[in-house]
Amino acid sequence: MTLQQHAVFMNIPHTGHMNPTLPLVSRLTAKGCKVSYFVDEAMRSVVEAAGATWYPFRAPADSDFTDIPMKLPESGVRKYVPEGTPKEEYEKMPFAGFVYAAEQILPALIEDLQALEPAPSAIVYDPFLALAQVAAHVLRIPAVATMTMPGPGVLDFPDDVKQAWDSKEWIAGPAQAILKTYNYDILKTGSLMEFYSSTLNLVTTVDELFAPPRPGRQSHLFGKTPFRCVGALKDMNVKRLSNANVKPESKSCADDLPMHEIDNALSCGRRLLYISLGTVATADHRWTHPFGPVGASNGLAEITGKQLVQHVFRCCFEAVGENDDFLVILSVGPQSDALEGLTPIPSNFIVRSAVPQLDVLQRCSAFLTHGGANSMHESLSFGIPMAVVPIFGDQPANADSVVRCGAGLAFKQPMSSVSAENLRSGLLQLAAEDSSYRAAAKIMAKKMLEAGGIEAATKAILELANNGVGACEGNLGGA
Repeated sequence: MTLQQHAVFMNIPHTGHMNPTLPLVSRLTAKGCKVSYFVDEAMRSVVEAAGATWYPFRAPADSDFTDIPMKLPESGVRKYVPEGTPKEEYEKMPFAGFVYAAEQILPALIEDLQALEPAPSAIVYDPFLALAQVAAHVLRIPAVATMTMPGPGVLDFPDDVKQAWDSKEWIAGPAQAILKTYNYDILKTGSLMEFYSSTLNLVTTVDELFAPPRPGRQSHLFGKTPFRCVGALKDMNVKRLSNANVKPESKSCADDLPMHEIDNALSCGRRLLYISLGTVATADHRWTHPFGPVGASNGLAEITGKQLVQHVFRCCFEAVGENDDFLVILSVGPQSDALEGLTPIPSNFIVRSAVPQLDVLQRCSAFLTHGGANSMHESLSFGIPMAVVPIFGDQPANADSVVRCGAGLAFKQPMSSVSAENLRSGLLQLAAEDSSYRAAAKIMAKKMLEAGGIEAATKAILELANNGVGACEGNLGGA
């Protein structure tokens, strides 16, 4: 009799990082695998709905943080930041608290993992989390990363910037402490936000859209790292997040979309357009603060989330508002002032703080999106063409990929390229039944299907768990 396999998931509580993992949890449990999931408590209900047992990341009792902090907490500042260092250096560094949090959380995490029954046989984790590889090394089990971007090459950070970040005391210091305690060097083959597995990285894209490591720093670190494209990970029957920042009790939430009325309108010949700028630009920490260096390449360094979102929404109202050929679903996010100062909502718009994206996409004629990886891959998996208004991170590269495969249009430098006239022309082209964009999107949908999706990813995880392949042999000790 074979022992029951036990997959342990670890993630950050962001919509785009969580959603692709939930169908995996559901499929693994359906195959008899036990699944435990370590993530912030805000994600507990959706994790349990997928079939996993939820666990928190436990910080030390005297810690000044509970959940994994994006920003470096005050205790980390006191321990690692040299006196006189300008606050901007660590406050504006993305995910600056993650490596310090790993150092602090690892003792309790390893204790919790060692207490699980049956013993864990694989760790499935988000590559933003350095602690997962260390835990897998200690337990001598494989670690599998789920990469929700189209490959390492989409991270738009110059080599010197990333190298400078990794050398900062509040990154290098905790990394050295982890090396001393666990004999595992997280920076030997990894980097801030790029802690890929040396065993297997499941990438939610297809080979045609995969962005390999860039020449230079990435090729040096990840040139031999195994990446496998499995396509979009989605299941219409698995509960997922519409927007992690929107509270369930929020008015105008996803649950009250009038689907019956929408379907009746579509049966009468109207076409559905879906507009969403994702969950990051509308989150509290971006809404009133300029995007800064992360948005510089797209002309948004001095632009706040609110300014960008309202500019796009205003142009959408002018472009397709009161056009009876179209029914438009607009997802505005959690901010109560998202439409403040704009013209009245056109009569053909349905506005919600969050919507069930898969349900909406499968009814669409076109999708105006920020180009987040999940949105792009899910849209392509349904054969829906896109107008991409990228903001930062992987999104500009994703916009280029959509254009390159012929499945849509890109509006880079959005404060200047997005106008009512440009959007009207673009959306009309995309939504046409005989559009070349739609034909190209359908081709990509076929490729997504052929990549294997949930079944391929599940099979890969179970094979590693069954074989007991160690995750970290090539990454022990110092450089």
